[in-house]
Amino acid sequence: MNYFYTSTSKPLHYSTCGNLLSKDGFLHHRRTFDCHVLILVLEGTLHITQSNVPRSITPGQSIFLKAGEEHYGHKPSQEKLAYLWVHFTSDTPWETMTTDHPPALPEAYAYFIPEHGAPAAFQRISLLFRQLVDYSRQEIHYTDAILDYALSLLAMEMTQEFLDRLQARKINLSPLVSTVMEWIRSNCHKSLSLHEIAEEFHYNAEYLSSLFKKESGMTMIYYLNKSRVDISKNLLSSNNISIKEAAYSCGFRDEKYFMKLFKKYEGMTPVQYKNAFHH
Repeated sequence: MNYFYTSTSKPLHYSTCGNLLSKDGFLHHRRTFDCHVLILVLEGTLHITQSNVPRSITPGQSIFLKAGEEHYGHKPSQEKLAYLWVHFTSDTPWETMTTDHPPALPEAYAYFIPEHGAPAAFQRISLLFRQLVDYSRQEIHYTDAILDYALSLLAMEMTQEFLDRLQARKINLSPLVSTVMEWIRSNCHKSLSLHEIAEEFHYNAEYLSSLFKKESGMTMIYYLNKSRVDISKNLLSSNNISIKEAAYSCGFRDEKYFMKLFKKYEGMTPVQYKNAFHH
């Protein structure tokens, strides 16, 4: 997986931000910016290509569009689409790197942001993103730097999570299990079985399942369902959708089974979570 890295002693420079809402058929314009773009999808699927690599960014996932690299929508969305976005620059250039060669922990200010993926701490990251959008809509700030620092805090949160994952992989998890976890988080909205996950990595299902549980302490199905429940929490808290819609959007095909698992993982029903959050 690619990620983007820069080291700077100054905050990032905010340009503009907002939230896109489209009922259906959204197709991203073809363009090349002189600034970077960070997108966090809340609902629906954003089909976008960067540097000739097509991506389908689903709820709970983000994508970093690097300055100077062409990006465009290669397919229109088929349903309602909602995402947060921000344009920004920095005093130093960003390098494209790969997790095959993990970085050392930085000694000074630095940012490590994955090209695309599903943040584990999605609630916290989406909250910081919304806070940035809220600041941008206020007519008066005591200083314009508040937007730069709000943006930098969002990037630091994503950086911390990214580095935590790399450290966990180096200390406790093999590259295979870490990669499987990342793949499950990115694809958990699909209908998946244990055998289909194993086939994706060309391993025997029983062997991969045993290795996954040995290293992570969880079965792959438990982790798959946990990832789905995490996505559903964002849908329930951020959008005016029903429990059934949330269940189907995050990969469940049985509303009752979704409600049972949600209570198992979160200690409350989806309805209780939704009401408590909005209250």
